[in-house]
Amino acid sequence: MTAVTPAIKAVIDAFIVSSAMLIDRDDLDAWLDRFEDAARYIVTSRENQSLGLPAALIHCDSKASLKDRLVALRHANKFNPHYDRHIMGGTVITSVTGDIAAVESNFMIVQSTKTGQSRLFCAGCYFDRIRVSGASARFVERVAVLDTFAVPTLLATPV
Repeated sequence: MTAVTPAIKAVIDAFIVSSAMLIDRDDLDAWLDRFEDAARYIVTSRENQSLGLPAALIHCDSKASLKDRLVALRHANKFNPHYDRHIMGGTVITSVTGDIAAVESNFMIVQSTKTGQSRLFCAGCYFDRIRVSGASARFVERVAVLDTFAVPTLLATPV
């Protein structure tokens, strides 16, 4: 296991926060660029994760499948227009093996409608595996574990 240096911690902290801000700014193409080609992106519930159940709200096994989902979001899906706002907790690096860091970070997402109503959409924890190379980082895997499957509306945009 590799030591967690202040430089690695700084790169990961900035990467996690800026990734959330890209979603909040609806810059999903730039957000997608943060994933390696073979990266996985999964959104599941705490219950399913703890029981080892495979059902997920979103399960993309590659950057290409995640891109397909985003293209459908932009051109085919109809959903309630809204703004997302991530409220992030601090990151905890649980291990670093070679150039891959295992990272956990808590989040809440507030959604605001175009008419000005804001409400808590979901809360949970990201379990990330991030490849760090110097000052750059890429998701190898992002698993967003929601505290509940009971999100108040359709899960359209990434969390």
